[in-house]
Amino acid sequence: MPENRAAYLMGEKVRPLAVKPGPYTPPGPNQILVRVAAVAVNPIEYIKQDLGGLLYGWVKCPHVLGSDVAGTVVEVGGSEEATGRFRPGDRVVGQALGSEKKFNNSTMGAFQHYVLLQTNMVSPIPDGLSFEKAAVLPLALSTASCGLFQRDQLALRHPVAIADTAADDKKAEKETLIIWGGSTSVGCNAIQLACAAGYEIVTTCSPRNFDLVKSLGAAAAFDYRDANAAVSEIVQFCKNKKVVGALSMGGDAGRGCVEVLRQLPKGGGSCRFLSRVSYATPENKDAGLPARIWCMLSFSVWLWVKSVRHGIRSNVVVGTTLEGNEVSKAIYEDFLPRALASGQFVAAPQPEIVGKGLEFVQTALDTLRKGVSAKKLVVEI
Repeated sequence: MPENRAAYLMGEKVRPLAVKPGPYTPPGPNQILVRVAAVAVNPIEYIKQDLGGLLYGWVKCPHVLGSDVAGTVVEVGGSEEATGRFRPGDRVVGQALGSEKKFNNSTMGAFQHYVLLQTNMVSPIPDGLSFEKAAVLPLALSTASCGLFQRDQLALRHPVAIADTAADDKKAEKETLIIWGGSTSVGCNAIQLACAAGYEIVTTCSPRNFDLVKSLGAAAAFDYRDANAAVSEIVQFCKNKKVVGALSMGGDAGRGCVEVLRQLPKGGGSCRFLSRVSYATPENKDAGLPARIWCMLSFSVWLWVKSVRHGIRSNVVVGTTLEGNEVSKAIYEDFLPRALASGQFVAAPQPEIVGKGLEFVQTALDTLRKGVSAKKLVVEI
């Protein structure tokens, strides 16, 4: 039996992660066992390390964190779902769910050599896509998909792979979606998914990333750093258009989206719905718990007042909920394999390789905590 090693969170607020032997666990029904080739890191992981039991309070340490996995299938669980889609040796990308309350299992955390993945959260990848590039996708892809397509969120049409149908070039005017934070990991995925679903995208980012978001399909991009100007420009862009809602990424992005949505003309068929990927957070990343709580509460009150006055509805996105509904199949099985193979969908943003080996996962988390732009930090395993 192969030997497994994992990077464990040993206790609440304990740093660094401890790399040590871990169990090698065969897959159960609707699971595959993957030999990890690359992982990417996400803010939720360093936030868990910083806040301890205040986040994922059900997790008991030692525990293996991590969501973003790319690697090779080693074993396939005994179910028609697993054996019908995957074989040992397949190259795949998938979202690890070990920290989710439903599973709460370190054998399903990304930061190790061998990880168990649920088959409905995994997609095969083409030979031309490296593991390092593929690893940037899972959590950002899932989060964008939840916000765009779940029935309790924007509930948009599902994306369609070009290989399945011809593009609808005859449509006179596309409906418009607002994405605030288009160059973020979630934003890069959301732009591509919404374009594949037939929507026109207007987004925000810094000017140095305008070319990036437009290459992914955005029709227009505006500078988020001057929020008042961005709001005015987006409102003007959306004039006489049918807007299907907004998706916001970033600590204060929700405010900009609300200001746009409230100015949409009533009776024009536009939807005043905001899917919020991020909570409001203090600008100081080292702010203590009281400051974080105050920031979230003050934004919540502001949002409630605006919602009541202007008829705006909103919901917070949790990027794992698609595992329990039809969106996981729509993305990981029906859309992504063919879209990646045809080049319709690309892995974005670009990966930045931090190092090779589980010991570099902590380095990647520490680097991410300081802030990155239009890239995702990846560790080769």
